[in-house]
Amino acid sequence: MKKILAIILIPMTLLWSCSDDDGSTQDPQPNMPPESSMAPNFDNFEEEGGRVAQVNNWAYAATSVGVYSAILYSNLAVPVTAFKIGLSQDATYESSTNLWVWEYDINVPNKGSYSVRLTADVDGSDVDWTGYISLAGSFEDFVWFEGESNLNADAGSWTLYESPENPSPWLSVEWSDDDTTGIVSSEFTVEKQGDYYQSSISYGANANATYNRSVVIVDTNASNTIEVDWNTPSGEGRVKSEAYFENTAYHCWDNTLNDTNCPS
Repeated sequence: MKKILAIILIPMTLLWSCSDDDGSTQDPQPNMPPESSMAPNFDNFEEEGGRVAQVNNWAYAATSVGVYSAILYSNLAVPVTAFKIGLSQDATYESSTNLWVWEYDINVPNKGSYSVRLTADVDGSDVDWTGYISLAGSFEDFVWFEGESNLNADAGSWTLYESPENPSPWLSVEWSDDDTTGIVSSEFTVEKQGDYYQSSISYGANANATYNRSVVIVDTNASNTIEVDWNTPSGEGRVKSEAYFENTAYHCWDNTLNDTNCPS
């Protein structure tokens, strides 16, 4: 009788053991880093572009944000687009590599069509992200961006590389996104040697502040720092730049984007 029970129980024990192992080997799917970690929203400065000639303080802020963000992203349209589109894609778990994988195609205007493989390697509460990008007939699985975050995706970093032809770091990013406080921050720093080396743009959002969006631009080439704060959706804001205004005061605009005295 004991032998019969043993024969019955052994397969059942093995089945339970295998089931437990299978469940434990699949890492939890991580949250994707927020869009602001790589592509902050500067909508207040882009939507009113036709009014630049009529307003001064807002125009200087808008032009500065536009120019410097263009400098930062001049070679990075492909990886930034790849990441943004990845936010709306579904992932699958690849048991052979223990990776979460997003695979999809993108089209970047004036650049071409690319295949993207974004992977997430989960180790406890830490996640390593790698963005592989391929262009048919040109290059395959070029790591155009990589980074790390925690499992909840409320803090992390990115490194974006210049191009397949010059695979050196172009931008580094330190970011955070706290749902509890509503505070978001992303600091983009130029790592490429040259005129703008170590220049940076810092983007911030604070849902509880009067000026709930902010940008700080540090231009190492011109030895200039530009601070911009604004409110969305009203559009009112302020800008400070000692090099441009020749003083350390804020210069404001109202919700019609016209110059106004700053609140005392």
